[in-house]
Amino acid sequence: MNSTLRGAIIGFGQVAERGHLPAWLTRTDAEIVAVADPDAERQARARALLPRASVFGDACDLLREADLDFVDIATPPALHAPLIMAAAAAGRHIICEKPLAVSADEYGQVHDAVTRAGVALFTVHNWKYSEPFRRVRALLDDGAIGRLTGIAFETTRDGCAHSAGADWRMHNALAGGGILVDHGWHAFYLMLALANERPLAIRAHLARRRYLAADVEDSAQCTIEFPSLIGRLDLTWAGDTRRTRWQLQGQDGRIDVTDDRVSVRRNGHDESFRCSQSLSAGSHHPEWFGAVIDAFRREITDPSVRGENLAEAEQCVQLLSLAYASHANSARDERLPAPPD
Repeated sequence: MNSTLRGAIIGFGQVAERGHLPAWLTRTDAEIVAVADPDAERQARARALLPRASVFGDACDLLREADLDFVDIATPPALHAPLIMAAAAAGRHIICEKPLAVSADEYGQVHDAVTRAGVALFTVHNWKYSEPFRRVRALLDDGAIGRLTGIAFETTRDGCAHSAGADWRMHNALAGGGILVDHGWHAFYLMLALANERPLAIRAHLARRRYLAADVEDSAQCTIEFPSLIGRLDLTWAGDTRRTRWQLQGQDGRIDVTDDRVSVRRNGHDESFRCSQSLSAGSHHPEWFGAVIDAFRREITDPSVRGENLAEAEQCVQLLSLAYASHANSARDERLPAPPD
């Protein structure tokens, strides 16, 4: 494989243009040489920003005709699984926006496809590369609040993120779900990374509080049981402000994060500091995507780490699927399957 990877973006909406492309354009080890999007306006935008790239209206034509090492899939979620399988069959490595899949059945098909093809599949878990998360992870590793006993995440938005063209987030056929698919997926992988344990069970209650005509939820509350702690999520697009809060309770203290401010309470003393990045500044976070690319490239070039991200995504799929099942069963606890022996 060449040292400079040749890639294509499939789905040139807002997250691709404003979140992914700025980071790709800074790279000397990768180049975006093709784009596929069915919308004529988005094709024109791709040609304006990438004048040397080939632009296609159909992803199948791109996969057949373009000389590529990888594809970057940034379409609405319900399209992820079929595009991953098509890219794997074409022998391309794949980086894909979250959620990787919207059901356990889809995940199984995707996993089988990339395993047969021997290609890397990497989900964009970009919030793990934010400064607030990295600072919190370092505090926990240093024992700042002792053993972790509880995690609570609140994500409040005054409406869902705007998309290019039609608002696909309001339609289950394209979105695959509502805020639980969108912000919930972020919360799942962050909580997994902080707890550093496999979850045991989840229960969830979903609601429509603002987008009453939509066929997806705009609010969600979840409780996740881990072996040694409890995690709680409170997510809504029906707020009157834009705010992200995390609270981590430990045996010896507490860490609170609100957007860019991190506060630590321990031994009767409080201290706080501000990060250069805020968790609520925009929806696309291009400043985090460069580290995502680095991790993706490691999975391409180093077989010993390939699959670590995919294992994390698998647990997110399980949590997502079981959260919807829990809501459908009057917020009943749903147990996660035991890991294979």
